[in-house]
Amino acid sequence: MTFTATHYLRKFSYALILLIPISLCHVASSFGAIVTDLKATYRNGQVFLTWTNPAGSQFQYNIYRSTAKFTTSSQLVTSKLMGFVRDNSSQNIQLSADLPGDVYYKIEDTGLPLSSTQGLYVITCTDNLPFFYAVTVTDLTTSVESKTVTVGKNSLSAAVSETVAKPRPVFQQTVTAPGNEFKDYYTQFVNNQETALYPAMNSIGSFGFNFYLTKRGSATSYPLIVVYEGSGAAITSGAGLDGDITNCYVMGVYDWLPLPNGTSVGIGDGTYFAGYHENFNIYTDQNPIPVAGTVKMYCQRRYIEAIRWAKKYFPIDSTRVYTKGVSASGYGALLTGIFFPDEISAVYATVEPMFVKPVGSKGELYEEMWGASSSNLNSDITDPATGAPLSVYQALDARTMVNLKENFNLPLLFDVHGKKDVTITWSSKIISWFDSLESNHVGGVFYWDQRNHGGDGKNFLPDETTPDFFRYRSNKAYPAFSNCSVNQDPGNGSPSSGAKYGAINGYLDWDDSITDNICDFTINVSVKDFYVGGVLDPEQYNSCSTDITFRRMQNFNPASGQTIKWKNFDASNTKIQSGSFIYTGGLLTIQGLTVNKTGNRIELKIANCNKAGKETDEWTSPSRATFTHSAQGYSMELMSAEQGKGWIYLYDLTGRIVSRQPISFSAGINNFDIASPGNGIFLVSVQTPAWTQTVKLFF
Repeated sequence: MTFTATHYLRKFSYALILLIPISLCHVASSFGAIVTDLKATYRNGQVFLTWTNPAGSQFQYNIYRSTAKFTTSSQLVTSKLMGFVRDNSSQNIQLSADLPGDVYYKIEDTGLPLSSTQGLYVITCTDNLPFFYAVTVTDLTTSVESKTVTVGKNSLSAAVSETVAKPRPVFQQTVTAPGNEFKDYYTQFVNNQETALYPAMNSIGSFGFNFYLTKRGSATSYPLIVVYEGSGAAITSGAGLDGDITNCYVMGVYDWLPLPNGTSVGIGDGTYFAGYHENFNIYTDQNPIPVAGTVKMYCQRRYIEAIRWAKKYFPIDSTRVYTKGVSASGYGALLTGIFFPDEISAVYATVEPMFVKPVGSKGELYEEMWGASSSNLNSDITDPATGAPLSVYQALDARTMVNLKENFNLPLLFDVHGKKDVTITWSSKIISWFDSLESNHVGGVFYWDQRNHGGDGKNFLPDETTPDFFRYRSNKAYPAFSNCSVNQDPGNGSPSSGAKYGAINGYLDWDDSITDNICDFTINVSVKDFYVGGVLDPEQYNSCSTDITFRRMQNFNPASGQTIKWKNFDASNTKIQSGSFIYTGGLLTIQGLTVNKTGNRIELKIANCNKAGKETDEWTSPSRATFTHSAQGYSMELMSAEQGKGWIYLYDLTGRIVSRQPISFSAGINNFDIASPGNGIFLVSVQTPAWTQTVKLFF
């Protein structure tokens, strides 16, 4: 497959802007520009630095930090340089491009915007210490840095008491979109500092990135659909989601960098919703091609942090979060689902690339961001099996990533491609993508038809490929079908081979009433009608054969070495298939199951899984624990058949014990509080002499 970034990104004529290194030594010069009125405010784990800019332009503002007050230029050394910003750092350039007049950042939800004469740098706190700051000015036309230090002007006279905490986005303004829909815009102020609570989300310094939230309908607990907006989406356009989908929150995220537009900083190119090298300068399109260092998925980190913030501060059901996008934005939606599978319930991607590399007319820019293909630099995404960093072109290849994360709780994927698409070209690479989804047991439906990249010529209507988002939950099991005998044939990669339109798993469905107990699991599956263009397709089936992989099971988690018995009942409750096998770990897949249009009930049971220790064909429900979010962490309800004692263990994702709590319980219902160990995903294991239950919980 060959494609370029031009199908997604706006074209601009770039003026040559040289990447000028920061001068950290004293240079004799008459240049002596200095900022004044430097102020610092701590809020929610970040320090907001503001100052008054000197007259002039083509300046760079370097930010220094130290535990000692800055009083002389000799203190301005490389080790204390935090990063830099450029001219107009207080201006919200993205919002200014579409809204009347120039828009300036607010640094408090209820505060006033900054002024055009002010500068802004926001730094994430890394230590619980008091720090001093100083700001200097570099003339980009001469590369001379004015290192004059004047306490009270460009150097703080008093230290800022800093505390490491989770930063929060800052509300900017509400934009009224068509249909009287309201888009509340927020800014994530991010920088290049890594902390345990807030990763680096920019390379060379501080910047404010925007996203919006739109509330639709009325509910007690809302699903969240994250829309990855393309470059053509204006700030004032409607939320990028069909208006018929309601009773939810819509979050709109952007792939946007302040790269040059003509002779000034403006909306240039994006990153395919991924990231860029740790030394990439976002203010110029003339970066060197890196040959060492790390490519960091800065954008993906921003998106997941925005999602986590929304789940914490809005009435959002954290188990129902979905991503959606088209073309490059579809690739962004796909990456989030793969990089953070436990937090995304389903992904809907249309005509998206399944991997990206620096080819075509924008190839040089992407080499500047990611390095040459031959270099294959390290990324900040790790191999889940070894913990070693993956190369950037492994991390940016969704085929590789679903293979590496086959045994993770991958979200369902609904995918659409076109045989007449010449941008994301229909080729053997799309067939390899379908094969990867099948062989790694990724759940969902994968469509193709005669559409081009813009959707013209499509056979399927949007409502035939759009998933019923809200039925899917990150804490609810689902069947991932593969090798279905009635799948249409996509061909060998040539647009003329195979069926003109079709789907993998398009004929299969399941009932949402699922029994998911410690010892037994039951699900109802069926063959469904297949619609194309609003009418029943001529090819309909009464039965098929398929493999089923049972994903995201919450309580039915057999241990390696245990025997699993399975049965397949038809609509008349007749057992038509059965068998048993010894579980050896990983995904649980049963091959060659018969599924009928009238429906089938698939039952699984762990042998010898009952209190008496005897094998039986009855499906029992032993002691179990359920978990509910609370203000302090989680509340656990333990239902036990008898009294006893045990432990509640908390582990981080490396397997390290974070805490352990002894418990005593009686027969019946017992309640316990589990205090939050911090932000993130932890394993909670309830262990008693009779049984053990382990679940992943997001705190």
